[in-house]
Amino acid sequence: MSSSRRDFFKKLLGTGVVVAGLPPACAPNIDPAPVLDVPAPGEDGIVALVVQRYPDLSRTGGAVTLRFPGGSGQENLLVMHPSADTYSVLSATCTHVGCPMGFDGTEAVCPCHLSKFNATTGAVTNAPATVPLKVYVATYNAGTQVLSINIKAGSDNFPSVIDGKVTLTFAEFPDLQNTGGMVSGNPTGYGKTIFVFKLEDGSYSAVDSDCPHAHCEVGFESSLDELLCPCHASTFTKTGVVTQGPATSDLKKFTVTVDASGVIVTIA
Repeated sequence: MSSSRRDFFKKLLGTGVVVAGLPPACAPNIDPAPVLDVPAPGEDGIVALVVQRYPDLSRTGGAVTLRFPGGSGQENLLVMHPSADTYSVLSATCTHVGCPMGFDGTEAVCPCHLSKFNATTGAVTNAPATVPLKVYVATYNAGTQVLSINIKAGSDNFPSVIDGKVTLTFAEFPDLQNTGGMVSGNPTGYGKTIFVFKLEDGSYSAVDSDCPHAHCEVGFESSLDELLCPCHASTFTKTGVVTQGPATSDLKKFTVTVDASGVIVTIA
């Protein structure tokens, strides 16, 4: 690795560097939220919980960690009950070194190194973590006491998945006509950001944003011309191939087809 690239990573990681020997016992009253095993979400991406069935969640100040079946590809979720009929849902994995998250009644807290995150926005409120937790859309029906979590919610300003495909027209996304052009967004029906590139040879590539190391969301770093994980500095090519660890596997790739009107990404 070149010195400039190494310096870039050091600057990026900042206070996120692990300090060997830092005792997790410095947070004796914070434990990871109790684990609740749930089925994988259906095609609609909705996970529904009858809150009164789970004492750890139904009490104000309580929380649970939702764990999905192995192989489902869905990360664990931290479901918190800050007050009254208010619930919030974040990723249950700390972006610092991947510890399972807990809840102190007000904020999401990592028991390992005391990183803290806003329970509603996922924003970092206390280091050493520097990268926010992912936020999931959740709605609560006080009448039925059902909390619905939408795993596949996306952005309003990006095309949704329709019949398993995301269609990006050149009229709406003209940069995809240019060599080196890129479009990224979170399609409703998938729930995670995807990246679509027009490569130097004129072909197209589409990849997932989910880093396989600790499930942080990668971003495109123009100074490296690669996709970069902000949590632990793994890097990937525009075709999703890992070029620098700690990740040891590639990003998920999608099939791309092109016609005169635009680019079609098959989400599978």
